[in-house]
Amino acid sequence: MKTLIALSLLLTSLSLPAHATDCIERACIDVYTQDGKIVIEGRKGSGPVEKKAVAPAPAKTRKAIVRKPVAPKPKVTGTAKPKVVTSTKKPVVRKKPTPQPTASATSLSDKLVEMLPTAGISYSPSFQPLIKVPVFFWCDIPDVVTKKIEIVGEIVEVSLKPSFIWHYGDGVIFATRKAGAPYPDGEIQHSYSTPGHYLVQLITSWDGDFTVQGVKLRIPGEIKTVSIIPITVVAAPSRFTPPVLFTR
Repeated sequence: MKTLIALSLLLTSLSLPAHATDCIERACIDVYTQDGKIVIEGRKGSGPVEKKAVAPAPAKTRKAIVRKPVAPKPKVTGTAKPKVVTSTKKPVVRKKPTPQPTASATSLSDKLVEMLPTAGISYSPSFQPLIKVPVFFWCDIPDVVTKKIEIVGEIVEVSLKPSFIWHYGDGVIFATRKAGAPYPDGEIQHSYSTPGHYLVQLITSWDGDFTVQGVKLRIPGEIKTVSIIPITVVAAPSRFTPPVLFTR
């Protein structure tokens, strides 16, 4: 059985859903990505519920009424005719019991879809940053996202780590694994050279692994989420100050 479980998990690590032929004693678990979501499938048991065919009830039959032979009527010289009495009571027909359907061994099967959070972007100074002055960016995504999920009686531990690509809107791109921080500790900084309105785009890529039945494997595929926030950068106001003349 351990060999079948190992085969199931090995197929999962190769981006192929595992379909073990025997998942009766322990559950078979598949974890993969699909349409930007994490999908967790579990199965345990010998197969779906199956109902045996129900035999049709026998058709009602009617027994023929068997009448005893009647002796020939004696020849009567008088005008009165003898009466012949026949039985009208029907024979009792007992119905056979209808066979009840029986169910085969059942199996447990479940499928869960987990959504990942979309990053919220912040920056400082938050109101009209100046050109040629560093702007600090950060997001609210933690360094590691962990989840414990119970499915078909098994506990699946999922651990996911994000990586980030910042598009500042002026053609400059910055890749990092850190979420950033406000001034003065943040390492995600960018200075704009010209004033204007920009769209800052943050692409978060998720990858990780899962642990089930003591086996740890990487989750195949990759999930990406996109966050966008506008920013307006202004030029510092310039003012001409005439020279001051001092006289004695």
